[in-house]
This record gives sequence, structure tokens and C-alpha cells, in this order.
Amino acid sequence: MTSTQFVIRAGTALLVGLIGCLATALAQAEDKKGFTGYLTLGGAIVPDYEGSDDYQPAPFAAGKLAYDEYYIEARGSKLRANVMPAGVLPFGLELGPSLAYRFGRDDVKNDAVDALRDIEGTVAMGGFAKMYVKAVLDESDQLGFDVEILSGVGSDRDGTLITFGPSYSFSPWDSLRLGFNASATYANDRYNETYFGIDANNALRSGLAAYDAEGGIKDLGLSVNATYMMTEHWAITGNAKVMQLVGDAADSPIVDDAGSATQGVVALGLVFNF
Repeated sequence: MTSTQFVIRAGTALLVGLIGCLATALAQAEDKKGFTGYLTLGGAIVPDYEGSDDYQPAPFAAGKLAYDEYYIEARGSKLRANVMPAGVLPFGLELGPSLAYRFGRDDVKNDAVDALRDIEGTVAMGGFAKMYVKAVLDESDQLGFDVEILSGVGSDRDGTLITFGPSYSFSPWDSLRLGFNASATYANDRYNETYFGIDANNALRSGLAAYDAEGGIKDLGLSVNATYMMTEHWAITGNAKVMQLVGDAADSPIVDDAGSATQGVVALGLVFNF
């Protein structure tokens, strides 16, 4: 795989959560019935790998097809579907299955990390749930809490991630939607050992110290997004996200010696809403 191919793949994986923020900001701007959807295309600046201090440009794409409250949504390398009918509970609830492709790690800029054995890509499966209420402080706003669980499957399964956190969005005026998202991610032993652990062979290959990474909270994140409706169907959307690796992930020589625990992503995209 070439360096350019890796950047595209890694960028797509890192932008999964980001795209959700961009798309949600637009989708929450108004409620529609019947068939609706959107398509988002854009570009971003992302870390070379999880824990890197090198950055590269990367494209991203997302799309959604909905009928009333039911939908199928693609967010980069992730696919999710809401199967929860509306009006069942006194608050909003979306839930359903999630499927994702986790890209591996190879051909990176840092020589020591590049010398580590390649990590193959794998498929992860699980589910998500989002609870939300509207008109909390303003008629246009929405306060939500999202949780998603994804576990690697098959012979190359690489562990489990549980991502959760609150979000708040509102419209200061009709054409603009602003959103704020905070998140935390728990990674189990297998995930952290796969991406942040260094066994004796990898230590010899790379010159990095051997390291045993155990499970725990892996990262904390905060993002701000804005979507501006230029016409009835076209919008421009942007996002800035900062993620701080913590715990055993941050202490890994892959991050502490060869990279950075602070990860940033900025993105800009064009949205077609239908």
C-alpha cells in the first residue's frame, strides 16, 4: 500500500465520528417526513495514524437515506441504521446495528512506527443508541447522549471500543446550525494491545521500548461544528475536533516517544440535502 493510499484510508477511519457531527448538525436543523437524506463530500487534515504527530490531507464522504424516523447512514467506513419507531417514549430515542471497517497501520511517516509489524484491517460489528430531547433552552436546540459499541470480528478481530458522550446543537438563525460534542472512548485490553502495545519482536524491529498496553479509557474528545444552508438543498459544513489520548494509550512509546497524545482534525465539506 502506498503512503497516499494509507492517508486516505486512515483519514477516512478517523473521520467517522467527525462526519457524524457534520451530518447531525444539518439533519437536526429541521424535521421532515417521508423520504429524506443527504450527501456530504469534503476534505480534511488528519493525523497519519492514531497517536501520530504527523498530519496529512484526506477526503471524506457520508450519506443518509431516511424514511420518517428510520434511516440507513454511512459515515466514512461506518454504517449504522435506526430501527426505533418514534413516539414510543416521552423522549427521543434512536438505536440499531452498527458496522465498521477498521483500517490497519502500515507505511507511516515515522520510521520507528513504520518498522513495527503491519496491522491488518478488520471488520467491527455492534450497535448504537442515542437519547435526545428538544427545546431545552431554545425552540431550535437539541440535547443528546450517544453510546456506541463496536467489536472486531473474524480471525483478525482487534478488540472492543465503547464510545459515549453528550452533544448539544442549536440554530442562532434559520440558515446556521451550530453543534458541540464531547466524547470518551473505552478500549479493552485487546484493542489497546493491538494498536499501542509493543512486544519483544516489535521492540527489536523498531528500537522502541517493549510495552504492555491494558484496557481503559483511551481518549477524550471535543468538537465544534457549523453548517450553513446556502440554499434549500445546498450547505457548507465545517468541523474542528481535538482528541486527547489518555491512560495506557497515551503512555505507549508509539505515542509518547514517536508521536503525540493530542490529536486534531479539521474538515470542510459541501452538503446536498434532499
